[in-house]
Amino acid sequence: MMLAGSSLLLPVAIMVCSELLASSSQILLKKSAGITYENPIREYLNRYVLFGYGMLFLSMVLTILAYRTTDIYMIVPVLETMGYIFVLFFGRIFFAEPITRNKMLGILLILAGIVVFNL
Repeated sequence: MMLAGSSLLLPVAIMVCSELLASSSQILLKKSAGITYENPIREYLNRYVLFGYGMLFLSMVLTILAYRTTDIYMIVPVLETMGYIFVLFFGRIFFAEPITRNKMLGILLILAGIVVFNL
């Protein structure tokens, strides 16, 4: 089903939610990786990992829904790059990771790629 320009709001909102979920799940998985567990099974079966993978699954379902909602095959790849930006800022907020010059250069390259992609 193809929707008009103003009707792109729903699939774009779905994709933004999907990317926020995927980025948040990566933060949970990183948090789990920094914890020492008493046995190897707990490394893979703990609340952070299970919830993180659950969020990734939900993100995948939302992405599929966005693809099925409209013919935005050109917009979705651009929206998926937002995940890199979200993870950069989530890392800063939750792990006090520095936002270095190289990271900012990477974000600028991503944004430049989006511009080139849309030409």
